Amino acid sequence: MSIRAILGGTFNPPHLGHIQPALYLLDYIKVNTLGLMPCKIAPHKPVSVSEAHRVEMVKLACELDKRLYPELIELSLPSPSYTVRTLENLRQHHADTICFFIGADSLYNIQSWFEWERLLDYCHLVVMRREGDNFEPPSSLTSWLNANKTEDINQLHHQPNGCVLLVNTPLHPASSTQIRDAVSATTSALTPRIEWLPTPVADYINMHHLYQDKSN
Repeated sequence: MSIRAILGGTFNPPHLGHIQPALYLLDYIKVNTLGLMPCKIAPHKPVSVSEAHRVEMVKLACELDKRLYPELIELSLPSPSYTVRTLENLRQHHADTICFFIGADSLYNIQSWFEWERLLDYCHLVVMRREGDNFEPPSSLTSWLNANKTEDINQLHHQPNGCVLLVNTPLHPASSTQIRDAVSATTSALTPRIEWLPTPVADYINMHHLYQDKSN
């Protein structure tokens, strides 16, 4: 059974705090491909840069590791955008099993997602728990987690969907907000927090003067 992993996000910009824990997780679950999937942002929500810039930065971030690829399906789907519909479309276009990577914070809020109960109809959820953090999901999720979570990685490889796997991942203290703030605070080429960014992404931000004003 072929498996692909997907990590969604605004990727504004994509940074090592997104990528390094996800690559660790990829090794842990023994999967060979990880799609970085920029999410569609509703027109009424403010965003610092255009969708086109976010896509280009994701493509550049994928140069960091041969297992990475840009997964752009959500941007092609009609609005409004919902994760469950994106996963449904992915399963329609690919026969692969999907492991959808989310952070623990997203798991805590998953009951606010549109039709969240149907997510496991289309994927396995793999939850990144940062080392050193307390794992404290809301009590309202307890019965759902107990019914669906597994500690057996082989289940991800032998059934097409339906599992929740919790994995401790290394902490990488990167923040998109802090990167954007660092860029906007400097008048020269980006140097603050450059260690948080893949080099091609940092170069792209410098070249296009991203995050320096509201016209990007």
